[in-house]
Amino acid sequence: MNVQSHLIQETVNGILATLTDFKEGNTLVLKDNTLAKKFNVSRTTIRTAITELEKKGIVEINGSQKRVLRAPLKADYFDTSNSVSSKEEIIEKYFLDLINHGKLLPGDRFSELELAKGSGCNTITVREFLIKFSRFGLIEKNPRAKWQMVEFDEKFALELVEFRRILEMSSITKLLAMPEDDPVWDELSDLLDKHLEVLEDVENRYTELSELDRKFHYIVQRASDNRFFMQFFDVVSLICHYHYQWNKGDELERNKVALEEHVAIITQLLAHNTSGVITTMETHLNTARKTLLRSAHGLE
Repeated sequence: MNVQSHLIQETVNGILATLTDFKEGNTLVLKDNTLAKKFNVSRTTIRTAITELEKKGIVEINGSQKRVLRAPLKADYFDTSNSVSSKEEIIEKYFLDLINHGKLLPGDRFSELELAKGSGCNTITVREFLIKFSRFGLIEKNPRAKWQMVEFDEKFALELVEFRRILEMSSITKLLAMPEDDPVWDELSDLLDKHLEVLEDVENRYTELSELDRKFHYIVQRASDNRFFMQFFDVVSLICHYHYQWNKGDELERNKVALEEHVAIITQLLAHNTSGVITTMETHLNTARKTLLRSAHGLE
């Protein structure tokens, strides 16, 4: 499921809870409008949730009709204990996902209502997020006009690279100092295995870099134990990748290099080799700098 997962999962669980007394042989049809009002979400969210129920074999969709086939089982419910819960986090993840997957391109215009419908959030929450996000210089709003994605220039790119280097080099030094029995080392070991799996079939799985990259840099930044570092994590990560401005022609090779650089860093981390970690991290940040400058109007 995509970035809407928490909202969708909560909605699915809510609908399942209303079906616990359903008896086989009965006829029960689900109505989008009724459910949308009941759970205070958009009809788009309800339709997505019902599609999930169809995948589980609980609902049959025939045109506009959604007929219940069976009562839910315990295994049908989503575990939302670790999911994003606040509306603010939902719209942030939804918006960043649109950018990361090339659904919002430089110059594209979009409205608060469009984002509200897509994310399941209200327009007030969306507006507050966009105003806060606009300070990073990636979106702007003209009076009486829609919001618009904007490009960044070389100065913006270089300032961001410098800021990222400060954050990441400080954080990775603290990561190295963590005790050997800390759970983070198991996390990194698992992450290394996932990287190697993708590299074995990189021609078909290179697009998985985005999620692996986020997990890797999140683990590094988390080691800072600094709330201000973490507040900027998603945005810095987003802009440094800025997938939608990259030339997709070399995406496979670029992602392969990034995966290999991650493997090198994680390997040195697991070996607790301080000099090796610093060297491989510097290499990775330098590669990211070159890529970011290329994305800023083709600069070298």
